[in-house]
Amino acid sequence: MRPNPSLVRYRTLRRRHPDLFANPQGAGTIILDPRDDSFGVRYKDAYVTLVRDRVRFPDGRIGAYVRLLHTSGIGGAAILPVRDGKVVLVRHFRHATRRRHWEIPRGFADLGESFEETARREAGEELQMPGMRVRELGRMHADSGLIGTEVALYWAELEGEVTGFDAGEGIDQVLLADPAELDSMLERGEITDSFTLAALLHARRLRLSPFQ
Repeated sequence: MRPNPSLVRYRTLRRRHPDLFANPQGAGTIILDPRDDSFGVRYKDAYVTLVRDRVRFPDGRIGAYVRLLHTSGIGGAAILPVRDGKVVLVRHFRHATRRRHWEIPRGFADLGESFEETARREAGEELQMPGMRVRELGRMHADSGLIGTEVALYWAELEGEVTGFDAGEGIDQVLLADPAELDSMLERGEITDSFTLAALLHARRLRLSPFQ
């Protein structure tokens, strides 16, 4: 019988990224070997891989758990750009929510790309601003109940004026906001993007510009 492609891709993924299939001591949900072709890699493109694991839940039941992984193996990066003591936000239309969001540049990692390379590339593409001084802020999981890979967060001081943005990415506006303006936007519920919220939290913790 010809092997099921879904299971073949699943076993290949397990060999390449064993950390994503580990069962550490005390794990609540245990990943088991798949028994049939209802499990495995259910969808894959250049950006995301949807996996359906066969698992044993904490109460002993055997069932399935769906996870979303980044196809490149790393979750990409988001970067908090700062210019003249203000945070640079872009207003981006997002297909998933069918609405516009104020957020910082972010994106998927290309195959073989480091977190920092991804951050620099995304900031350069979205803001058309390649020159910057970069510092890593930390790591985050955008949704630990669904997405298995982590994202790196960066802070960047831009070395020139912000002269444009990439409308082809769905961006229609750029805003330079000082800490008081950011607080007002948060209070009004205008910043809800998890990457932006996490990066702002780290920048405040480290007292980086503009939070010094």
